[in-house]
Amino acid sequence: MNKGFTLIEVLVSLVILSMIAIISSNILQSSLETERLSSERLQSARVLNFSSITLRRDLRQIINVSLRDYYGNPIKGTFLGSNIDKRISFNSKIKSISNETSPIKRIEYELNNDKLIRKQFFSSNPFNSGENIESNFLEDISELDIRFMYEKKWHEKWPINPETETKIPTLIKLEFKRSGKEYLWIIEPNIDYVFKR
Repeated sequence: MNKGFTLIEVLVSLVILSMIAIISSNILQSSLETERLSSERLQSARVLNFSSITLRRDLRQIINVSLRDYYGNPIKGTFLGSNIDKRISFNSKIKSISNETSPIKRIEYELNNDKLIRKQFFSSNPFNSGENIESNFLEDISELDIRFMYEKKWHEKWPINPETETKIPTLIKLEFKRSGKEYLWIIEPNIDYVFKR
């Protein structure tokens, strides 16, 4: 008697092996897709966390001194902010590598083409608007709303009157959508530094 496999046994084995291969490839593909989505979400959370820390640091190290325009003329305000222009500008204490330069730097945040951009100038009163370190702070931003609290009321711009030209808002609120998700940041700046002429 000859021992071997019949054609039906070989076909059944091939069908079983192909089913196992299909199931295995689907599981592998699903695992890779889940890993990719998890990595994207983790990266997005890291970017948001880093951005929040940087903005909070800038505002908590704010220095309440007069701002000047690029021609050296004084600006009415030690902190400028506008919900209409989607921009805030202030001086902050930033550690420098060299002890020969002032640690006080002008910082500006502005929304431009769905990107929240951070500009750090090399001095507190820059003479050239193009001389700065610019970084795309957050991308895919929509519906940015900036508000400034003073005397328990939210305002769309700062300063709101001559009295607030030498003051820093009590709180700064940024509400925005990023990639379809809504975020709310409320930051208390450092208001210990008193304005002096």
